[in-house]
Amino acid sequence: MLETARNTGTDSRRDLVTELLGLWLLLAIFLDGWAHINLPSLETFFTPWHAALYSGMLATAVWTAVVIWRNRTPGQPLLQAAPPGYRGTAVGVVLFGLAGGLDLLWHELLGIEVSLDALVSPTHLLLGFSLFLILGTAVRSARAAGHPGDLTWTPAAMFAVVLMTGLGAFFLVYASIFVRPGPTAVFTPLPVGTPGRIQAEMPVIISLMSYLLTTALIIAPFLFTLSAARRPARGIVTLLVVAAAWLPVVMIGLRPYSIAGAAGATVAAVVVDLLLTRVPDVWLGSRLPAVTAGIAALLWTGQLVAFAVTDAIRWPVSLWLGAVVLSAAVAAGLALLSSWGPRSPGRRSER
Repeated sequence: MLETARNTGTDSRRDLVTELLGLWLLLAIFLDGWAHINLPSLETFFTPWHAALYSGMLATAVWTAVVIWRNRTPGQPLLQAAPPGYRGTAVGVVLFGLAGGLDLLWHELLGIEVSLDALVSPTHLLLGFSLFLILGTAVRSARAAGHPGDLTWTPAAMFAVVLMTGLGAFFLVYASIFVRPGPTAVFTPLPVGTPGRIQAEMPVIISLMSYLLTTALIIAPFLFTLSAARRPARGIVTLLVVAAAWLPVVMIGLRPYSIAGAAGATVAAVVVDLLLTRVPDVWLGSRLPAVTAGIAALLWTGQLVAFAVTDAIRWPVSLWLGAVVLSAAVAAGLALLSSWGPRSPGRRSER
């Protein structure tokens, strides 16, 4: 038993190092995104920002090789020597190298993307998938260490979920409510049939969809972390909001409305985490949709309060209140969907 505990501690430290390298990679891609947004004259693949990303991947590749080599027993094939969770990491490293080479070829043949096309180009999406595999290492490792269907949450595994949320925020930055003026923008409702009505409503329509998608980006990983635990991890909502809000806000250039909205949501997330420490266990089972709906409502209320204090809310009350209600409905719906899956042995039955 003592040896098992020692091995578990060693594995946790190993996974934490892997996730810290993942943080390097995540920050590097946001730095590269900042360059594409704020330096539109960027016309070469060989930039300091790419250097930060690819040097981080080189460090990750070396570390992954060391982990696999240390785990190898004499005579064991190298492909079978990867610790639990690290086969996916190795695949991610190889895919990243392949995608990087294809990305260089893509840029040499078709040029450098300067807008939304940079996020959805095939080579960049392949880079994103490979990073997702690498960032998820500690989650796979923790799942392998638990009972079948269970997941033993370690600090590294929680950190991995936050990093993967940040990666999702990067590739969905065009759909993030944290980078839009949202309710601070002037909107004058026009009657149906009025010329220009569709064009006038389009920014509001996009903002409403952004509320729903950003809600899903925060609530889905929260539900994932709760799926194998009796209680939410302390501070998890705040960490998810920080990943989903502040990384995109910094990347687009720290605009005043984005700072205010992210700050308001972050303060609300801290309040949510404090309230979650007092939520009865039964609410995290049979009443989980109400809990997630409340989380979403509090987060966006915090953002709206920050908007009202720092600038103004210029949407009609029906619009901004509707955005909160719709977001809460999405959060509740995600909780209902998650309850249809198999129960984890680590969760107590609520029936």
